[in-house]
Parts: sequence; structure tokens; C-alpha cells
Amino acid sequence: MGEESGKKKGGGRKRGRRDKDRHFMDAALDAYIRSLALQFWRDFIVYRDRQEKSAAEALREAGYFEDRGEYGALWSAHWARIALPAAERPDGEIFGQIEAAVRAAVLAEKAARLERGAPTLEDTDEYNGFLRQTLNQLLTEASAETEP
Repeated sequence: MGEESGKKKGGGRKRGRRDKDRHFMDAALDAYIRSLALQFWRDFIVYRDRQEKSAAEALREAGYFEDRGEYGALWSAHWARIALPAAERPDGEIFGQIEAAVRAAVLAEKAARLERGAPTLEDTDEYNGFLRQTLNQLLTEASAETEP
């Protein structure tokens, strides 16, 4: 009986570790999506406010995906389906639709990479650069809070 409970306890620790790893990866992916959405939002604002374009024109111009390589068409499709129809909505809703479009595109790209046997999104320089930068910023902020 003691051995069985020991095995369960050890297995629980491993499962707990996997759960923590999965939660971290989910949170990292969510942060990455939010970061990308904010970049597209900033582009939208520049086109709309500084270049005095309509919201619809600004959304079209902000939806530039040639840099997404072979996944650009996926991104464009999600942008057209989700972000572009939001042009006449209030700003908060436009941002929400931009973020929804980015989330759909990222998840579609992840699935397409898996299906093609391509490197995962998590293995890309862009994603890893985002993680490094974000973790460095968090560590810098944490160390500044602990210093007298």
C-alpha cells in the first residue's frame, strides 16, 4: 500500500510539472498573440490617425502579411474574415477583432506547421525572440523591485 501511494504521489508531481509547463506555454502563447495584436493595432492607428485614412482603409493597410511567408494567405484570410468587418465599430471593439484575427491566424499557422511537418511556431526566431525579450523585461522589473 505504501509503494502504491508513493507511485501516485510521484506521478502526481510529474503531472503537476506538465500542467505547470502547459500553463506557462499557454500564457506565453497568449502574450505573444497580444503582442502581435498590439503591433497591428499600432499600425492601424498610424494609418488612420497620422495618414488620415478611413478605418476600413487603415485596417486593410495594417493587414500586411507578406512577412508571414508561406502562411501569409492564412493570415490574410483570417484578417479579412474577422478584422476588416470591424471598421465601423468603436476602437475597443476594433482592437478586440484585431486580436481575434491574430489569434485565429496564429492557431491556424500552428496547425498548418504541424500538418506540414515544419518547425513549430515555438521554434521560430520571432517567437523565441519575443519570449527572450519578455522574460528579460520581467526579470529586470523583478530585480528592480527587490533592490533597496
